[in-house]
Amino acid sequence: MAVMLCLGLWGLDRGTMWRDEAATYQMARRTLPQIRETLGTVDAVHGLYYLLMHLVLALRPSEVTMRLPSVLAAVAATGLVAALGCRLARPRVGLWAGLLYAVTPVVTHYAQEGRSYALVAAGAAGATYLLAGAIAPGSACASPDRGASGPACGDARGPARTSPDRGASGPASCTPPDRGASGPACTRPDRGSSGQARALHRESSGQARRDAPGPARTSPDRGAPGSACGDALSPARPLPDRGAPGPVRTPPDRDARPPGPAATPGPGAAPAPGAAPGPGAAPGPAAGPAGPDAGPDAGPDAGPDAGPDAGPDAGPDAAPEPGARSAVPVRGAAPRLARAPSAPGPAPGSAGPGPRGCTAGWRWAAYGSVVAVTALLHVFAVLMLAAHALTLCLARPPRRVWRGWGTAAAGAVAAVLPLAALARRQSAQLAWMRHPTPGRLWAAAEDFAGPSALVLAVSLLLIVVAVARSRWRSLTAVALPLVCVPPVLLFALALYRPCFHERYLLFALAGAPLLAAAGADRLADAVTDRLVGTVKDRPAGVVTDRHRALVAAAGVLAVGGAFVWQLPLHQWERQPLSRQDDLAALAATLGRLTRPGEPVLYDPPKERRIAIAYPRPLAGLRDIALKTPGPASGTLYGIDVGPAELLRRLDGARSAWLIAADEPEAHPAKAATLTGPFRLAYALCLPGVRLERYVRVGPEGPGGVTDDHRRPWSPNSVP
Repeated sequence: MAVMLCLGLWGLDRGTMWRDEAATYQMARRTLPQIRETLGTVDAVHGLYYLLMHLVLALRPSEVTMRLPSVLAAVAATGLVAALGCRLARPRVGLWAGLLYAVTPVVTHYAQEGRSYALVAAGAAGATYLLAGAIAPGSACASPDRGASGPACGDARGPARTSPDRGASGPASCTPPDRGASGPACTRPDRGSSGQARALHRESSGQARRDAPGPARTSPDRGAPGSACGDALSPARPLPDRGAPGPVRTPPDRDARPPGPAATPGPGAAPAPGAAPGPGAAPGPAAGPAGPDAGPDAGPDAGPDAGPDAGPDAGPDAAPEPGARSAVPVRGAAPRLARAPSAPGPAPGSAGPGPRGCTAGWRWAAYGSVVAVTALLHVFAVLMLAAHALTLCLARPPRRVWRGWGTAAAGAVAAVLPLAALARRQSAQLAWMRHPTPGRLWAAAEDFAGPSALVLAVSLLLIVVAVARSRWRSLTAVALPLVCVPPVLLFALALYRPCFHERYLLFALAGAPLLAAAGADRLADAVTDRLVGTVKDRPAGVVTDRHRALVAAAGVLAVGGAFVWQLPLHQWERQPLSRQDDLAALAATLGRLTRPGEPVLYDPPKERRIAIAYPRPLAGLRDIALKTPGPASGTLYGIDVGPAELLRRLDGARSAWLIAADEPEAHPAKAATLTGPFRLAYALCLPGVRLERYVRVGPEGPGGVTDDHRRPWSPNSVP
């Protein structure tokens, strides 16, 4: 975030505005009734942004103040991209993704522009983060800096198994206190239960494991059956079988840890072999706490697997009734969990009452609100919902997640529909656009992943690695739809009605650095494992904290190298000519070439933005064609008079200036009106506009032409 803030403030004051920023500046400085009236005729898609900028520019109207919200939004988007990488993968992936996002030239371009696109990108990143949090509350189970490819305790598609290489005598697990499962399936070593103690006893004695171990049940609001402490987006790495005898081998990306102290059994838990029984522990098999599937007649000591008629002495290993089956882990397949018809409690995957259900409801409400506000900033941001829907399809969450997302998405769409209907009536604003070609889609990909050829090639290679050899499946499920679905949908829509532009898709860019960072992480692990395995006296695959720090630093240096390689592009983005026009330079040139009191015409009226943005150099000119100014007429640039009234106003004028749009499709109507009584003396092409001087044809001078036309002209001859 600090890097993005520095890049955003670097060269923020370019000394000029371009045409779209001029529209923001003049709209934000109008009164609220004038803004409301104008939005009824034009720029309704930017209405919320104009209201925000009205409050900002009320503090201090300046170009830098106008751009500061975009800088802060880009900083927030960078932090959210990094947070997504940490949540869905591990910290170094988040670090690299955030840095890649910050040093992308197109990000800094819109971070220094007084328009809404940086705010839309931040809102989309926030909505995506809330989506990932609603499906996968909390961070990854396994500590990411241990090099694990996913949580040690599984995901929604299978039971969680504990890795025996964590060093503790008890199973290493990761359920936080607020995620606690009803049974002791995935509890921390210091919260052990009698079921875990028996599991340790079986492992230490080499006893054969049971055919049907007790199910790892989740809290009613955690959803997915068979998920001990994982979630729909947390990828589970296959771990060694807990009951399999023989030596334990450390996975290649975990630290070699010495055996830690045995887990202290909790109250009522059976002691491990050779350990002194704790307070309250029975010498024999002790009963664990009542589990979620304990029947109505279960006693206070009924274990989690006790059947519906289990007595007071039923422990966690008591056999269930014939009608209730346990979750049987099947290699390569998800376990199936069946409940007895008489078993009370909510079905697996149901939301159920309780504080967690309330938390999920508030999370979905926040998600829907962020999506709605983001789409109100720009209506095309609603396309993120299609990307999020594909994310849910890939994650396969329980039905309650689909219900929550569907309700939130429907509320956001309902809030945006009136704006979409109004924007459809104002679609003439996009008349300058043309139907896109596949080259425009590729240009968007270049902006997102490049744009220089070397950086583009490396980024695309890393993205391919992240997708083809996905290690962080949750990250791929979030980032890939985000970067692919909105551009494709907008391209398809533009084939029917031209509306495709790269700036409308800036919110989708966040997926590219996430995928590139995931691909770099995959390659870094492969290289590190190979190099570390060649070190003498060190087991193959054992990676120390020092190695991980070196890998993270190497990734940061690589991102810094990409920034240096594209430094000329960053420098260009801070030049006035990096935008479509330079209104300050145009106003200064026109003020130098014209004389006070001379009539000037703007054709079309939108070229009046030069005088609106920088009125001082053109203050002495007479806008002779203006009928009603913009604020009073509810338009951006005002309403002009008709041709007859224009000629009447020009009666007696010896000359006139015409500022016309320098566009191939432009057909200046006012130039045709001037052609009769006036004659074109000369024309001067400036960036984005064409300046023409007309002189009256009449008996004032010899040959029927005014004296102004006979006098030789040069830019220095006119004050």
